[in-house]
Amino acid sequence: MAAVPDAQVGISGAGKRGFLPRLESLRGIAAVSVVGYHITSLFTDTSVTGMAPVVMFFVLSGFVLARSLQNNPNPVTFLRHRLFRLFPAAIAVVLLLALLHHQYGFYVGYEAKFDPLNVVLNAIMVRHDINGVMWSMTVECFATPVILLSVWIFQRFGPRPLTVSIAVLFGLSFWGPYVHLLGGVASLAPLYAFVAGVLLQMQGEPTADRLRTGAAWVLAIVAIALLCFCGSQKQNALIIALETLSSSLLVLLVAFRSSIGLFAALDLSPVRFYGRISYSFYLLHPIGMALAVRLFDARGLPVLLAISVTTIAAIAVTTPMAWLSWRYIEKPFVAMGRWVAAKQPSPASVSEPG
Repeated sequence: MAAVPDAQVGISGAGKRGFLPRLESLRGIAAVSVVGYHITSLFTDTSVTGMAPVVMFFVLSGFVLARSLQNNPNPVTFLRHRLFRLFPAAIAVVLLLALLHHQYGFYVGYEAKFDPLNVVLNAIMVRHDINGVMWSMTVECFATPVILLSVWIFQRFGPRPLTVSIAVLFGLSFWGPYVHLLGGVASLAPLYAFVAGVLLQMQGEPTADRLRTGAAWVLAIVAIALLCFCGSQKQNALIIALETLSSSLLVLLVAFRSSIGLFAALDLSPVRFYGRISYSFYLLHPIGMALAVRLFDARGLPVLLAISVTTIAAIAVTTPMAWLSWRYIEKPFVAMGRWVAAKQPSPASVSEPG
């Protein structure tokens, strides 16, 4: 496949910053890798939690949302798109788990309360005890105003305040009351990853352009190796910082140095597919894992083989559910959000006579 010149990537008509499909593919890889991390914890006594892919999600969110705000800085439009993008699929999964618990006593992780109030609080991502992996969505909602404010600050004062805020938030990541502020298993330790993503979008392209091709290749390989290493370690503030650094390097290079042949794998059809369904896949994979463990009993196999077989089975079970959610929940509601935005009068049409 021919490489795309770096200067042509991500820019559409009228200077708009366009969609970068390879970043979506990167999110898909991260979502699928979470399954392997969580399956491993079922068969071994490990402190590995799968935080590394989540940190990647956070950097990507900061980058993509800052890009969106550069195209349309209207905060009302931004928040509306977030509402239509995040909540419908999450609400559907929480309601599905509530129904499964009511009918069959089914639950994922630890059994939570399924009273109406707790179901509602989980559906709007205030709590995350019904579907534990949704702790990252609680953090993502908390980070939304942080991203808005970061873009506003950069546009008025430049990169230095964002650099300072990253340093301050990194310092706070060592302080327990801050880290556990949102309750449950949610962690604010990687909150600065969103700000790092914003900074990458706002100022990363000139930095990437200055890299020689050989240096870009080396940095890409080092970033992948560092992220994999950190993902296999017990998570603490320093490890999360290294995950943020390696994720930021990968996002920077994938976004602005597309000619690096290493990233051609992100264009493969299966990878692109999992990128498209990555959000629903992430939300639904605990159900897929639970079903896979019940359907494919691998306890008698050697540990490594049991992990591999169960991971493949969990991915296979989760994939069709995720596709259905993407096709019939995510896409229609995203389209609805765009339709609502299109119906809103522009400032010019409001102020101009006639």
